[in-house]
Amino acid sequence: MRRLEFNLRYLLGKTRWDTGMVPPEVRDYVLNHPPGRALDLGCGTGTNLVFLASNGWQADGVDFSRLAVNAARRRLRKAGLSAGVWLDDVTTLTTIQGAYNYILDIGCYHQLGPAGRGAYRFNLTRLMAPGCVLMIYGHRWTPKSSVGHGLSEEDISELGGELVLRQRVDGKDALRPSVWLWFERKS
Repeated sequence: MRRLEFNLRYLLGKTRWDTGMVPPEVRDYVLNHPPGRALDLGCGTGTNLVFLASNGWQADGVDFSRLAVNAARRRLRKAGLSAGVWLDDVTTLTTIQGAYNYILDIGCYHQLGPAGRGAYRFNLTRLMAPGCVLMIYGHRWTPKSSVGHGLSEEDISELGGELVLRQRVDGKDALRPSVWLWFERKS
């Protein structure tokens, strides 16, 4: 059902999450670290992939919306850039192999249920090179939240284990509490 909902929103142009702008947190990280191999989980129409590739990163992106994947491929071609863009689900990641230095997730993890989050975390351990940085943006879950998704403190701590939380910035997005998290894989 989620896939159908997302495809319908892309078809109707009602994708409030697809701003076409690279978040300043991503811009700052990419411009202040040497290029490596990057993965954008839930890459949407490829805004961040274009930015990564234009700054020397070997970038891959996945999204479970065929419409978003096709739009990302068109955006990269139009910019004259190369990046891998795959139709895949962040809970399976069957098309993604190898180790990454930087993984970006803007709005995927906070949408997953418990089983999906477990599969997602398993894939992270498979794909993160030692020292890899994972940046996650998501809505915060609160008891008063009107949306059915979000990150609780327990969700954030579950990302621990092989990952160390290096930075956290709490904020608000359209009146909802939000959070940026920077994790690093232990060497």
